Amino acid sequence: MSAALVEAIDVRKIFPLTTGLFRRQVGEVRAVDGVTLTVQAGETLAVVGESGSGKTTLAKVLIGLLPPTSGVIRFDGVPLTGLDDRSWRSIRRQMQIVFQDPASSLNPRKRVKDIVGEPLEVHGIGTPAERLRRVAELLERVELPPRDFLFRYPHTLSGGQRQRVAIARALALNPRFVVLDEPTSALDVSVQAKIVALLRKLQQEFTLTYLFISHDLSLVRTVADTIAVMYLGKIVEIAPAGELFRVPSHPYTRALLSAIPVVDDAERALVPERIPLSGEIPSAARIPPGCPFHPRCYARIEGCERIVPEPVEIAPGHFVRCLLYDPAFGAPGLAGRVPAISRESMGRGGTGSGMG
Repeated sequence: MSAALVEAIDVRKIFPLTTGLFRRQVGEVRAVDGVTLTVQAGETLAVVGESGSGKTTLAKVLIGLLPPTSGVIRFDGVPLTGLDDRSWRSIRRQMQIVFQDPASSLNPRKRVKDIVGEPLEVHGIGTPAERLRRVAELLERVELPPRDFLFRYPHTLSGGQRQRVAIARALALNPRFVVLDEPTSALDVSVQAKIVALLRKLQQEFTLTYLFISHDLSLVRTVADTIAVMYLGKIVEIAPAGELFRVPSHPYTRALLSAIPVVDDAERALVPERIPLSGEIPSAARIPPGCPFHPRCYARIEGCERIVPEPVEIAPGHFVRCLLYDPAFGAPGLAGRVPAISRESMGRGGTGSGMG
């Protein structure tokens, strides 16, 4: 097994809610609430969940764009809290992010050569001529011919081309860890597959480790080694990708998987029968007591409304945060608790999981 590159131990990110002239605190938003996970070097860890689950906030905390409220984050064994500026600057070069919407993440006033070369300039790497050569090399790697793209502005590029520029910029400093925050969701379906193929190729060429944030489980199935399912700031299930699709164990995971569109019998065998979720995901400022998923859960038992479940390892590397797997409650699992709702009875207009 490869070594751990990124480790998070009981990480929390809480934003205060304030009001009035003197900014009196009246509440808090628990965006990340006690997350523990490990990203192995060279692997792709996907974090999935509905909008509002805390996925992007977790990613920003892991790479230092937001400071954690509490908990420990280690990069290659080095704790990221308490570092001096020089040490943090060295580590920061090894972590980059590709944002969801390339149109808003690229400076419209700069040419492609300046956008991709900006990290090199900021860190004082190379002469102007050396930086230009490096930019041309990176454009080649993301399949944009330099002579056609070096001097163009973002508004002259297609969505897929802009995302390729954003990927080239993220690779400029030879990072080891790259966060991909919904990197294909703003693109046409025909372009998504090409960007995913490019990302997989670059991962092999540069020995990259990815944190892949997505709401699209059908996409995640093709790229992830490990999948973490997040709900209201907590990881409710984490497992190797194949294991998660074979044995989805948390009621929320099953509901999300059941919303994947299927096109043939082979895919249908991997996806549970359609399970509708009632209501929308609550605000992280008003998290329900007990298990945060219990108001929407079709398999809840007595105690879910008042007890916060702890993670339980049900198979090697497969953890579930649910009372149905807690030995203290007899560990009944999901047997007999999955509603018998077929895809046919739901129809095309049935209620889905509300992922976004």
